[in-house]
Amino acid sequence: MTPKTQLAVSLLAYAFLAYVCVLMPGTYYEPSAAMHMPGVIWFIHLILLYIHEAGHALFRPFGDTMYILGGSILQVLAPVVWILTAWRERSKLVAAAVFFTGVSMVDISIYMKDAEARVLPLLGGNRNHHDWWTVLYRRDALDWGWPIGESFFWAGMVLATAALAGGVYISVQTYRGRM
Repeated sequence: MTPKTQLAVSLLAYAFLAYVCVLMPGTYYEPSAAMHMPGVIWFIHLILLYIHEAGHALFRPFGDTMYILGGSILQVLAPVVWILTAWRERSKLVAAAVFFTGVSMVDISIYMKDAEARVLPLLGGNRNHHDWWTVLYRRDALDWGWPIGESFFWAGMVLATAALAGGVYISVQTYRGRM
């Protein structure tokens, strides 16, 4: 593949990720029972949901609180492991891994914001099995769900946006022969 073709493919990929980034605020900002998601966001959400559910199983041996939070922990930890692996391998995919860490944080944020209202559809349908409601309710801190979720939302959006900018920069610098 020629350097010009590599640059074009790379920039096209980052344009697609930018499209995902633009869709996230409208999809993930406010919890809703309907959960209308554009196809690409739904696909990403399903992948993250599988990772989330695996986190519950993985963290089960570490007690009830870790079991409950394990889904959200693994959902952020999995792309962080990807970042570390890409970094170690000096891969150009570091920016994509950082982007998906941000996306994962945004995906979790809506679940955090939903802790008090519990309107999101859950697997199994039981509103009492809402991870963030359970953890915050046990600590008499349900009113903290929205601020924590808001923090995760904006941190994830900043991380995803910065990753896009960094990825485009790396692509252009690689094309120019500076990396």
